Amino acid sequence: MIRVNLTGAERAAQKRKASVPGTPGAVQAYLFLALFGGGAALLCAALWWYESAKIRDLDSRIAVAEKRQKELQAIKIQVDALEAKRATFQKKVDLIERLKAEQTGPVHMLDEVSKALPDFVWLSAMDQTGPTVKFTGEATGLTSVADFIAALQRSGWFPNVDLTSSVEANNIITYVLTSTFLSPEVAAKQAAAAAANKPIPGSTAAQAAAPKKR
Repeated sequence: MIRVNLTGAERAAQKRKASVPGTPGAVQAYLFLALFGGGAALLCAALWWYESAKIRDLDSRIAVAEKRQKELQAIKIQVDALEAKRATFQKKVDLIERLKAEQTGPVHMLDEVSKALPDFVWLSAMDQTGPTVKFTGEATGLTSVADFIAALQRSGWFPNVDLTSSVEANNIITYVLTSTFLSPEVAAKQAAAAAANKPIPGSTAAQAAAPKKR
């Protein structure tokens, strides 16, 4: 009798099945994971490159701004130095003008007062303290005193004249006037200097003089 060993054949068939590769679904899953991982890596690399470019651009802008700030600071230092020189020069000019005015002031003052003094008005005393002049005298009436005040103001050397006091006795008015004595030429130069002596825009003096915003 002939016997066939089927058990060995079945075992061989099972071994062949075990050695066969995985199903197509598993291969697709591995491939999808590989593609997903590669795409994620590329996306991360792209984001890193984009952020790096933004950082480089920002660094470049900061460098340009710092350079411009240094240039403006240097210009501001030059402007402040120029402002200081101009202020010093203006002080010297003002001193020279004041000395000239003090040298010729008394002569002009006496001349202008004598020309402005009307009839029936007498001057008994005249005192000067700095630019302030005090007149003391007598007149036959307040109208004559008013004429004297108007004449002094018209001369241009006494821009403001005030009647400090007036006392009447025996039809005679004793008056006291106060005024500021200033040469018209000096007054014009002072006004022009004040207009020209405005701080240079952008200087420290201009920033200090500018009104502060609340």
